[in-house]
Amino acid sequence: MCGICGIVSSSPIARQGLPEIQRLIAHRGPDDRGSWQNQYVAFGHLRLSIIDLSDGGHQPMADSLTGCVIIFNGEIYNYLELKRELSTAHDFVTNSDTEVLLAAYVAWGIPFLNRLRGMFALAIFDPRTKEVLLARDRVGIKPLYYRQKDNAFYFASEIKALIGKYLGTPSVNATKASEFLVARQLDTNDETMFEGVKQLMPGHWMRLNEAGTVLGCQPYWQIPKDGQKLFNQEDRAALVEQMDQVMMLHLRSDVPVGSFVSGGLDSSTVACFALRHQPKGSTLHTYSAILPGGNPENDLIPHVTSLPCVTPHFFQLDGEHFFDELPKVIYYHDEPLLDGSMYSHYKLCELAHQHGMKVLLSGAGGDELFGGYASHVSSFLGRTLQRGQWWRFLKTLKQVTLQSEYGYGYLVQKGVQQALPVSLIAKLKNREFRNQFQHINLDIAIPHFYHFTGDAWRTNILNNYLSWTVPPYLHYEDRNSMAFGVEIRVPFYDHVLMEWVMQFDAASLIRGRSKSLMRDSFRGIVPDAILDQSGKYGFPRPIDNLLRRSARSRELYFDLVPDNAFFKKAEAEKLGHRFFRGQADLGAFWRALSFSLWQQSFYANS
Repeated sequence: MCGICGIVSSSPIARQGLPEIQRLIAHRGPDDRGSWQNQYVAFGHLRLSIIDLSDGGHQPMADSLTGCVIIFNGEIYNYLELKRELSTAHDFVTNSDTEVLLAAYVAWGIPFLNRLRGMFALAIFDPRTKEVLLARDRVGIKPLYYRQKDNAFYFASEIKALIGKYLGTPSVNATKASEFLVARQLDTNDETMFEGVKQLMPGHWMRLNEAGTVLGCQPYWQIPKDGQKLFNQEDRAALVEQMDQVMMLHLRSDVPVGSFVSGGLDSSTVACFALRHQPKGSTLHTYSAILPGGNPENDLIPHVTSLPCVTPHFFQLDGEHFFDELPKVIYYHDEPLLDGSMYSHYKLCELAHQHGMKVLLSGAGGDELFGGYASHVSSFLGRTLQRGQWWRFLKTLKQVTLQSEYGYGYLVQKGVQQALPVSLIAKLKNREFRNQFQHINLDIAIPHFYHFTGDAWRTNILNNYLSWTVPPYLHYEDRNSMAFGVEIRVPFYDHVLMEWVMQFDAASLIRGRSKSLMRDSFRGIVPDAILDQSGKYGFPRPIDNLLRRSARSRELYFDLVPDNAFFKKAEAEKLGHRFFRGQADLGAFWRALSFSLWQQSFYANS
């Protein structure tokens, strides 16, 4: 896990900016730094040593035969298998996965991306073609941003390296601001909150010539479609086998690996499977955030942390330093924070860093893969209506209302809504947004759906993975961890596991309870109390009540928000007063404050 950056241009003046760009993301790689240049290309690298802790893993790394040069951020979990396959043609001199990547590119060209199992953002200069290849992993676990300015192409692991004094800070992207403030959306497509700063989309590669001109950009992988197979008794054992394989790969490391444990099904599953493959004589260090007063999910944490070979660590989320640290957290994120759970996560990464822990396992992605959101239920109901499957619609209603917290009327309403054409849903949502968010001084229609088909279920899956949930959550997983030189691994985003699960019919996921495949298959591995929990509480947030009772919260809001050009002053003041009386929506208040703090951080001196 590292930071990468580069400049591609025929201008030597442009390439002189590499040291400053590296400096701005130095926190991503506390163990080593390196650079490489020729008359067109400048590469920079900041290293966090996880695989091959020796100098052999130093980057940029060059191939002695072809002269190809690589910089790489991430982990290739199947690097040992690839190394064995390539060893007949390549004489390896290091134990790093970086050398395996470079050898794979030399041997197979761009199609080598299809052979990789892991998380990555990389750049390769090939002197044979005089081109630069940029690529990003299938789901977008590792970030890669770029900006074209003054006949030069700049790229980096974080936005902050592409703005500021050296390159200048572009104006706010009004469409992205609207999406965030109104619809709680970030990272919905290739655009960012900064006009002209873009991100390479997940599962894509891009080619540049030496002048920094984009020659092509295309996907090499797409989200699988759900299959037709029904999940049966034999598949339960097969799912356990898949999870075992994924976990063994994700535990490959030359430093200890710990795990988050929230008490929820996803993080608990990851930790329990990690324990199955924990090296003999070692312990699994776990990290948990505890909300004052607790919640039902917090109460389940001991079912995992009291298991043999676990060393638990806890952080009490009392919010004591929340307002002091909030500007710093926003700076690391480069964009406004969606909600306060991101601060909780930030503090756990800090705690892991204080303990010298360099790698943590996360349960992120379990909801998307196994059907953990309410939108999975409603979109499945919508599909049954679109297909005229009334019997399945009624059967699903009965199952879900008997085994979950969702009411009959709510499910009918949501199912009917999901069956409508996407264009009509977006129109209705924008009308609702205009009525609900009158304090915002913007009149931009929000697409809401960036990916759509004629199938409600498929549309929901695509938008969750590519716009609504996965991109912003991976954003904060990466920024919070890299702020402290910690690597986060996310087993549920393993593409082989995803493809295996998605071979099953959607009905296998929606069987009365969320994540029924996990609950049915992992009995005896994950504690029963974890598997049988009915609620969904998310990551504990310490700020909900803190925001309302804090004088500092009131001061920040009324100092920053009403006079912000993106808000209508009178309506913004009204929102603030209503919030502090306990009458206004927390989300609207929080996003207005977070957005204003973000502007103060990145635009105050521009």
